[in-house]
Amino acid sequence: MKNNFIKSSLKNCSWFILALALSYVLASIMVEGNTLIGDAIDLMLSGNDVAFSDFLTKLLIMVALGFVTAFVKSFAISKFSVKVQTDYKTLVAKKLYTLEYKYFDDNGSASIINKMNEDIAGADTLLTENLPEICTNTVSIITYAFYIGRLNLTLLLLMLICYPVILLLSNIIVKKMVSLKKIHRQKSDRMSEISQDCISGVLVLRSFVAEDLFQKDMDAAANDLVENEKKRTRISNSAIIVRKMLQWMPSIICSIYAYHLVIQGNISLGGLMAFLMILIAFVDAFVGLPFNFIDAKENAVCISRIEDILHAPSEFTGTYDGGDSIEAPAIAFDNVNFSYTEGTNVLNRLSFHINKGESVAFVGDSGGGKSTIFHILCGFYPINNGRYTLLGKDIRDWNLEAARSKMALVSQNVFLFPDTIMENVAYGKPGATKEEIINACKLARIHDFITSLPDGYDSIVGERGILLSGGEKQRISIARAILKDAPILLLDEPTSAGDVSTEQLIQEAIDNLSKNRTCITIAHRLSTIEHVDRIMVLKDGQIAESGSHKELLAAKGLYYQMYGKEVDA
Repeated sequence: MKNNFIKSSLKNCSWFILALALSYVLASIMVEGNTLIGDAIDLMLSGNDVAFSDFLTKLLIMVALGFVTAFVKSFAISKFSVKVQTDYKTLVAKKLYTLEYKYFDDNGSASIINKMNEDIAGADTLLTENLPEICTNTVSIITYAFYIGRLNLTLLLLMLICYPVILLLSNIIVKKMVSLKKIHRQKSDRMSEISQDCISGVLVLRSFVAEDLFQKDMDAAANDLVENEKKRTRISNSAIIVRKMLQWMPSIICSIYAYHLVIQGNISLGGLMAFLMILIAFVDAFVGLPFNFIDAKENAVCISRIEDILHAPSEFTGTYDGGDSIEAPAIAFDNVNFSYTEGTNVLNRLSFHINKGESVAFVGDSGGGKSTIFHILCGFYPINNGRYTLLGKDIRDWNLEAARSKMALVSQNVFLFPDTIMENVAYGKPGATKEEIINACKLARIHDFITSLPDGYDSIVGERGILLSGGEKQRISIARAILKDAPILLLDEPTSAGDVSTEQLIQEAIDNLSKNRTCITIAHRLSTIEHVDRIMVLKDGQIAESGSHKELLAAKGLYYQMYGKEVDA
């Protein structure tokens, strides 16, 4: 499985390679600087004069070079991080628009939002801190090791003896920390889901006095998260203690041995001073490297969660854009089977044809497959078997964006963005003029209401249109569909959001929207469907009855059982 994070990193690796090269230069400058100081000490101890001005000049040049190198290295790492993050975030953003609709059904929105926010932040930390520290420490260790090896090979080997112990302990800690990190992200998702449900369902919560129930769920989720964090904190604190002990151990052992070498005359006193200064940096990088891996492994969990999105199946889309005019039914299902999961089919060998310009309604009991038909029509779910053709072309041949451009959807659950009324209507036709938007609103019977507002078309509708009534939101969504001017219209319970006073306005808006279009309606209200050309009664995923309103009433079948009493009354 291709790892997109690695691919993005390799694409911009030139900046990272530059940072590594500069890490080597920086470590070399430190070695040379300390060697310069050590040599000066030896000269003074031997009674020779030290050219202080030359010494100071060289030292200041090295310090200046060190500052410049450190700055450029930091810039290179920052550049690498920004470029990789930009590429990676762009990949994730694009993927969200092409994910199978099923992914959103299977994964809660809170979990997806957490992946987009907190896990992306974890990726940022991995790029800006963990990876640079790992590579910088590695380069520094190698550079310092060569210096110490040249000074005394036995001294270097003595230091390396400590490393297996460091690796063993850090490996144990890594496994525990990674496991707890995964649990932490899952429990954070759960808390986000509860919070989102509380905010979205605040009206239901308060009206049913169910706050305590949700508070118990939140408390339980919070306690689970706290317990997990306690474990992480204990292990993290243990890691800090282990790290300090491991830092002291090689420092003490090597310092004692270096002192022994000085006494034996194998190392000069100046060489000892230089060694001790290098030793501090060497041990810090030497011991810190495994713990850098601990932090990197933890944040790699975030990368793994984001990769789950990037590796999720995308919608299948063809290349046909609808440019060729085909004389065929607008929509046709031939022996279509469909199920959301393995098991009972929602649609069973369903067949029907809808001609261009025809108005058709689907009715039936809940769970009969009405909404599923709309999901399939829009290309949200692929069928299991059979054939679905749109304007004479198999849906699998269509480019899905082109196919959806042929349809305008007015949903039962209207979704409005927290923008102005003007902007919400304009989503139907990006780039539409103000006059086009106003005309669409007039046809949707919502213009008079909009102009009565203090800010008119610039009025903010609130999150999910909360500042508007159901009927007002419905008419704005109809205006959006009118503006789109698509040849096929999908109406899902279009009058359900209106009360008695607004139902007539909504029906008039629907009549304006339906003119000269193929219109497919899901409805329960008789007033919405009695004037359509054809009604199809669904039962158990099949067409049980089909005909006009009068024909179905006369047949005294399922349709009559649903609406006969209403008509007779």
